[in-house]
Amino acid sequence: METATLPPGLDEEFPPFICTQCGLPKEGEKADDAGRCETCRQGLIRQSGKWALVPAAVMAALYLWMIIFFGLIESPAMIFFLALGAALAFVAYKVGRRVAFDLLVVRGRGMRKR
Repeated sequence: METATLPPGLDEEFPPFICTQCGLPKEGEKADDAGRCETCRQGLIRQSGKWALVPAAVMAALYLWMIIFFGLIESPAMIFFLALGAALAFVAYKVGRRVAFDLLVVRGRGMRKR
């Protein structure tokens, strides 16, 4: 019994598709749930990562202001407070990135069509 072989470049696991964002035909890669190619999805992730810096910077600035306002700068546990502030800013970044990604996808303001 002979097995059918696929032409080079075609993968049986990932059928060809047309990206819903850039409109280019893609072969050999998997579309995400919305039908975007890997390049378009990475562009959305990169763009949402830039927007996520805003809530992270705001959180860090507010936390630093709180440390100075309450006089915790001279505290012997200052390293703990700095680590806590870094953790809070990181969480704000992660949440901000997820929210920005959802807003970019829902509003369709991802990357421009080529």
